[in-house]
Amino acid sequence: MMIDIILNNLIPFIIILTILVFVHELGHYLIARKNGVKVEVFSIGFGKELFGFTDKNKTRWKFSLIPLGGYVKMHGDLDEASTKKNESNKIIAEQSFHEKTIHQRSMILIAGPAANFIFSFVLLIFINIFFGISIDRPIISYVEKDMPAFNSGLKEGDLILEIDGNKIEKFSQIKKFINAKNNESVNILFSRDGKVSEVKVNVINNIIGIKGKIENKKLNFAESLKESILQIYNFTKLTLVGVYEMITGNRGTDELGGPIRIAELSGDFWSKGLHSTLWFMMIISLNLGLINLFPIPMLDGGHLLLNFIEFINGGPLKKKYLEIAHTIGFFILISLMIYATYNDILRFFK
Repeated sequence: MMIDIILNNLIPFIIILTILVFVHELGHYLIARKNGVKVEVFSIGFGKELFGFTDKNKTRWKFSLIPLGGYVKMHGDLDEASTKKNESNKIIAEQSFHEKTIHQRSMILIAGPAANFIFSFVLLIFINIFFGISIDRPIISYVEKDMPAFNSGLKEGDLILEIDGNKIEKFSQIKKFINAKNNESVNILFSRDGKVSEVKVNVINNIIGIKGKIENKKLNFAESLKESILQIYNFTKLTLVGVYEMITGNRGTDELGGPIRIAELSGDFWSKGLHSTLWFMMIISLNLGLINLFPIPMLDGGHLLLNFIEFINGGPLKKKYLEIAHTIGFFILISLMIYATYNDILRFFK
C-alpha cells in the first residue's frame, strides 16, 4: 500500500513540483544576475542539503530535504543593514539586492511569476500542436429513434445553426435552449449537404433525442499561438473569479487543496500519460504564478506591495513595520496551508 502511494503519487508529485519550482526560481535568478545581483544559493526544497554544487559565480545549486518549494538567496537579502556603503566593500554593495533601485528589485520579484506564465504558455503551444484541442462543433452524431428530433426529420451529420434565432457555435449550447422550452417546441435551423433548412421540434422532459461528439484538431504554430493566448486568459480569469467568490463567500472554501491533494492529482494525471501530465503542469504553473502575485507579505506580490509603499513613501519602511508585515504574511500563509491540508484529510473520510 505504502509503496503504491510512493510510486503512483509521491514520485510524480515531486517530479512535477521540482520542475515548476525550478522554473519559478530560475526567473528570479536570471533577472537578478542581469541586474548585477549576486545569487548565493539556488535551492530546490528547504532544510538540510542533500546534494549540490557551486558554480564559477560562487552560487550554490542544491537539492534540499523537504521538496515543497524552493528559493534563491541573493546577496544582502537577509540583512539589509549589513551592506554598508563605503569604499572597502563597494563591490559587495553593488552585488546586493537591497542596493538596487525599486525598479530593478521589482523586476527581479516579477520574474518568478512571469517565468511560470511563460512556461504555461509554451506548454500550451506544444500541447495544441502535438496533441490538439477538443472542438465541440454543433454536429449531430446520433439521433434516437422515435424521439422528437427523429420525428422532425433531423439526421446524423446535420449541423445545427440556430435555435429560436439564437446562433449555435457549440453543441453544449443546445442544452441551454432546450431546457428553456421544456414541454414546448423549438425552431431549429440546420445545414445538411450545404442546404439550410428549418424544423419545429417538440421538447419532452428537456430532451429532443440527439447527441454530439467531441472532435480533436491539431493546430499549426500560428493557430496554436492564438489559441494559447485565449486559453491563458480564460484560465487566469477562471482562477481569479474563483478566488474572489471564495473571499466574498459566494463559493465554498472546501475546494481548496494542499500538498496531499496536489500529490493525488499528480498521480492521477501522470497515470493518464504525457498529454494529461503536461496539461496538469500547465495549470499548476499558471496558478503558482498567480498566487505568488497576491499582495501577501512573504510572497512576491507582497514584496512588490512593499516596494510600491517605499516608492510612495520616498524611502523604505522602518524595520519594525517590515517585521510586522512579514509576521502577518507568515500567519496568513500558514493558516491557508493548515486549512487546505485539513480539507485534504477530510476527503479521505468522505
